[in-house]
Amino acid sequence: MIRMKLCVAGAFVVLAASHPSGRVGAQQMSSDIPVNLFTRPTGPYAVGTHDWLWVDARRPERYTKDPGDKRKLPVQVWYPAEPMADSMGAPYIRTPAEFGANAPFKALEHVKTNAVTGAPVAKAERKYPVLIYNHGAGWPRFSATFVTEFLASHGYVVFGVGHPGMDRTVLFSDGTAFNADTLRGPPPDPKQDPRTTAAQSMEFLNAVAFPIWIEDSRFVLDQVEALNRAPGPFRGRLDLDRIGMLGWSFGGATAIEMLRTDPRVKAAVNHDGRLFGGAMSESIGRPFMLFHHGGDDAAAAPEANRPVIREMAALIRGYDSTARARATADWCDVTIARTNHGHFSDLPLFLALFKDTTLLAGRRGHEIISAYTLAFFDQYLKGSQSPLLASPSPLFPEVTFRRK
Repeated sequence: MIRMKLCVAGAFVVLAASHPSGRVGAQQMSSDIPVNLFTRPTGPYAVGTHDWLWVDARRPERYTKDPGDKRKLPVQVWYPAEPMADSMGAPYIRTPAEFGANAPFKALEHVKTNAVTGAPVAKAERKYPVLIYNHGAGWPRFSATFVTEFLASHGYVVFGVGHPGMDRTVLFSDGTAFNADTLRGPPPDPKQDPRTTAAQSMEFLNAVAFPIWIEDSRFVLDQVEALNRAPGPFRGRLDLDRIGMLGWSFGGATAIEMLRTDPRVKAAVNHDGRLFGGAMSESIGRPFMLFHHGGDDAAAAPEANRPVIREMAALIRGYDSTARARATADWCDVTIARTNHGHFSDLPLFLALFKDTTLLAGRRGHEIISAYTLAFFDQYLKGSQSPLLASPSPLFPEVTFRRK
């Protein structure tokens, strides 16, 4: 598996400074994780959820050596649902065996979400707009449940896509094991200049890993179209003329590149991901929103690493600036003070690191991220103009907001 450290140079993974490997163990978890970890979404709809394992029989699995393996994608959906009295919320860790016996997720197996497994799709609307969510490298498809549930409660059907080889899957729901024994990326060399290491890692991600994620996302869109045609609870309920994409970190970059290259995607939101692919240099012709964390990654890093981290940050800002300058459609740009890369995921709800009071409270960060993400998709998929996107808002003084 590509370790999280490959993404540190590109997106400043939250644990980069204190945990160079980016691998989270039980000792990094809070000791007081409640059952009801997630606040109730604010939308008018209850939330349902369901899981699939989708197999792309046309594509070999490049992360394994077995030539017979085909690309398998775990997918979870959150959707507007009819309320179901006395129903239990679905577990956050749906299938613990998927991640192995020693996964840090064991500390979260008791946690319940607000979504109800298999709840009927809400009857209020004939069709609901569709969003595709891509996780950050090294994390699972449900690692931003705070925002996927929130968006579903406001009338969106949100499909969370797992990308095996760069998530934590070791066992699929059909019982087959997954061992990512190829495409491991450049081997670490402690004698090598960190700038060279970062450049090699970014080139590997851009040339090898990123195209796989784009192919995954296109396949998922094909499957969503098929789901809308097939008998079942989602038949005819998905508005395929109103599709958006969002994601965290590497997944956010995927959302922007899909917006640029796939005409089915009408708007995209990038939660704190550096750009990859053609979006670094080519124009983007449909509306997008870029989020950025407002903390200084270099400040918490070892002194010897600070120069290269600052250089990488400047490079990433340059890619973003180019994307905005060359855009031929509307864009919004949101920076949130006192946040780090992990604020754009569920991590602040269960990692002890986020008890640091110099950081913005995790739930406040989630409130801001959710509000701006919803406002953007409401405006560009539902046609509902949002005052939040008109100018900086006094409701969120932590935000530096720009738009064209």
